[in-house]
Amino acid sequence: MLWYLAAAALITLVISVFAVQNSQPVTLKFLLWDLPPLPLVLIILFSAATGVLVTLLFSVARQLRLNLQIRDLQSKLKQLEKNPPPAPEKSSPGGNT
Repeated sequence: MLWYLAAAALITLVISVFAVQNSQPVTLKFLLWDLPPLPLVLIILFSAATGVLVTLLFSVARQLRLNLQIRDLQSKLKQLEKNPPPAPEKSSPGGNT
């Protein structure tokens, strides 16, 4: 977990330094959409924050799905502990003669 936090801090630092060094105004165009000139630092930081939020949303959705699966498996385990299936019959090692 500590390695994960250190990597996140390093990536955040690199993005921040890159963004601050690129502060000239730029115009964004996408299909029919035009934004007025904005500092590139804002666009970079907004893009990074959007990526973090999208990743967080997918992570939360995955965690919720896993929690539901765990709850389902725990209920099945409790049911099997209350009513275990019958043990299979063992056949003789030599076969039937």
